[in-house]
Amino acid sequence: ALGVLQMEYLIVAGILLMVVAPIIAVLPSPNQKRKMVLRRAAMNLGITVEITKIDDPHPFQEKYLTNLGKRLPPVLEVVAYRVHRPRRMEWNGDRRRNWLIERRADNEKGELPGTWCWGSEDTPELSPKLLTFIISNLESLPEDVVRVEECSRFISVYWHECGDKKALQTIHYFLEGCGKL
Repeated sequence: ALGVLQMEYLIVAGILLMVVAPIIAVLPSPNQKRKMVLRRAAMNLGITVEITKIDDPHPFQEKYLTNLGKRLPPVLEVVAYRVHRPRRMEWNGDRRRNWLIERRADNEKGELPGTWCWGSEDTPELSPKLLTFIISNLESLPEDVVRVEECSRFISVYWHECGDKKALQTIHYFLEGCGKL
């Protein structure tokens, strides 16, 4: 009789594990919880948060090769933190102020600090105040920020969210500063 009772307990325990395991599997990890807190804090500051993909500024890495040596598309999955730049009265017509800055190991021109480079061959025509602000604040951005851009009056910072609330404050300061100039 003792063996049958033990078997019943094992069956009940097995059934409970089968019910509870999927519930535990979908609970967020501590890292996912930290990112949710960061994103919620960013949205409270008026920043739009979007998970997106961008072309990797370092496309020729081994991580973009399969085991058979076939090339994979060099695409990074990152999170874009964005603010909208209000249209200014002094902007005549449909003048666009699009620009792109990326972190690259092959920064040869040295126009921007550290490993930051303009995304195009030519330096875009920006207001002197905006250019000075960008140059003086690029190095303060977290190390895992890979791109900063303005496109269609949206200023975006693309990063991997390895930082904390202090990193978020730095990004907020940068986005707000660019948006005001």
